[in-house]
Parts: sequence; C-alpha cells; structure tokens
Amino acid sequence: MTETTPTEQISQEFFIRVNDFIEMANRIERRFDTAHAQLAMLHAFARYSAHHYRTVVKADSEAEREQFADYVGLQVKNFILHYSSEMIGAAPAAGSAAVE
Repeated sequence: MTETTPTEQISQEFFIRVNDFIEMANRIERRFDTAHAQLAMLHAFARYSAHHYRTVVKADSEAEREQFADYVGLQVKNFILHYSSEMIGAAPAAGSAAVE
C-alpha cells in the first residue's frame, strides 16, 4: 500500500494542480451546482485511485483492494475534516445545543 507524501516533499506544481482541480469544480458548480461538481470530482478521483492501485499493487486480492479503499477513505475523511475546520471553524461538541 502507498503512503502519502510528506508535506515538505510536495512541489509547487502540486499546489498549482490542486488549484486547477478546484477551478474546474467551480466552473461545473456555476453551470450546474455543487452536487454536480462534487460528483464529477469524486468519480474522477475514484477512477484515478483505481488506476493508481493497479500500478502500485504487488499482489492483488479482494482483501488488498478493500484495505486500499479503506486507507484512501480515511485519508479523504481526514482532509474533509481538516478543510471544514479551516473554512467554518471547529464543529460543536456532540450533544451541545446551538445558541441563536
């Protein structure tokens, strides 16, 4: 299974490409809505992840595929939580009532 690249090894090109993907999603959102943009990006990400898996896996098996999907899913979850916190702040504690 592959590991994520340490931040200090990420090239400037990486950030340029991330911004390219976000700009593409924004164009889709303007034409349709955020659901369309997210679904297009999700499908592209899933297809590329399957390609990446195929190129790096040493011994393919159903268990290895499941492990890879779980690993990628956890990475995506962590990114979503990180960026959500950056954009809208910390989530309220479980069980706490919202004050208006």
